Amino acid sequence: MFEQISTLGYNGSYTILAAFLSNYPRPFQKSTLPPTQNKPNYPSRKLTRLLSQQAVDWPEADKPFLTHLLNQNESIGLVHQLNLRFKRKMRARQADGLIEWCADAEQIPFLNGFVKGIRRDFDAVKEAFRSEWSNGQTEGQVNRLKTIKRTMYGKAKFDLLRLRVLTPNWTDHPK
Repeated sequence: MFEQISTLGYNGSYTILAAFLSNYPRPFQKSTLPPTQNKPNYPSRKLTRLLSQQAVDWPEADKPFLTHLLNQNESIGLVHQLNLRFKRKMRARQADGLIEWCADAEQIPFLNGFVKGIRRDFDAVKEAFRSEWSNGQTEGQVNRLKTIKRTMYGKAKFDLLRLRVLTPNWTDHPK
């Protein structure tokens, strides 16, 4: 083989070729790797999004896994139910029952921080439930501004940042 590839232009040594070919499996050897498993992959973001929906809204392919997950783990099932209750209250703008919801949510250790935040400014949260006004538009613009600033890698002085933020909204050249 060395002589054949040398005539084709290989100018390396026999030792390099032998070392390279020693890593290749022999034709009579079976692979030692386990067979691949085609299990669905559920990153935490996808799982969080799916568990914040009602079961009837889950994609058909995900229903068996999510149902099994909710049945096998009582804490996940409880978080799922608490999440749906909270969303129903927000959509219906019903602040009554929020104290009971907080008491139920405190049973889950990793929701304690969220419940403490609600209780810290309970009147504001209650008003957010009742009010028809939303600061979503403002929060969206703040998020956009921070994203632009992050992409500028610390070069975001005010004049350059102002140009980057306002440029998409200009219809003609700035003066």
